[in-house]
Amino acid sequence: MRVDPTRLKAIVFDVDGTLYAQAGLRRAMFLQLVRAHLVKPWEGLNTFRVLAAYRRAQELLREEGPVEGDLAVAQLQLACRRAGAPEALVRSLVARWMEQAPLPLLPRFMDPELPGLLAAARERGVRLGVFSDYPAAEKLRALGVAEFFEVVLTAQDPAVNRFKPDPCGLREAFRRLGAQGAEALYVGDRAKVDAAAAEAAGVPCVIVGPRRNVGVGNSFDEVTGYAELRTLLFSPTQQVTA
Repeated sequence: MRVDPTRLKAIVFDVDGTLYAQAGLRRAMFLQLVRAHLVKPWEGLNTFRVLAAYRRAQELLREEGPVEGDLAVAQLQLACRRAGAPEALVRSLVARWMEQAPLPLLPRFMDPELPGLLAAARERGVRLGVFSDYPAAEKLRALGVAEFFEVVLTAQDPAVNRFKPDPCGLREAFRRLGAQGAEALYVGDRAKVDAAAAEAAGVPCVIVGPRRNVGVGNSFDEVTGYAELRTLLFSPTQQVTA
């Protein structure tokens, strides 16, 4: 399903890689982590190994589909097994290096056109939300855009407990925003995950970033950045339904 701006009532955004450039942030965090472990390089290597295991655990759980019990606990335990590390260590490293340390850096990697796009949506009565596979609220505050979003959901939310491309999270987000089908739009950065989730949820999708999804499918639109998305959705020729 492709986006129809004339019917749009609500937009839900992914966060990591969508509201900021994830590749740039990861490079900056890599340098920060290296500097922090110059005196203890083996400790730094162990930190890299634990964080890689945590990210890989998410991808494995994504591939497996719905899990029994708490999703966050399942990811943590799987990461512990893959890294051969105690739960307390994995939890502390994830909290420091994936949740807290990146926050001051996020504004550097945000598309400067994003706030304008969010403001244009709100001016036209389009309701906004977030659905992410990782905790999102602190990141939105760090980016300075938290005020725009009425709904903030993550995969770990009890009402969801599913990673994308399972459509459960998107369906719940749009239910809370009062939109469905062609009235809704999901904006992400990974066609194989975000566009697949949107298609399963029965809503249009726009992928933001370099146009590199040849062969993935044509069930979504692509834009290079938020200036282009603003033109696509809110150009003077478009009239958004209230």
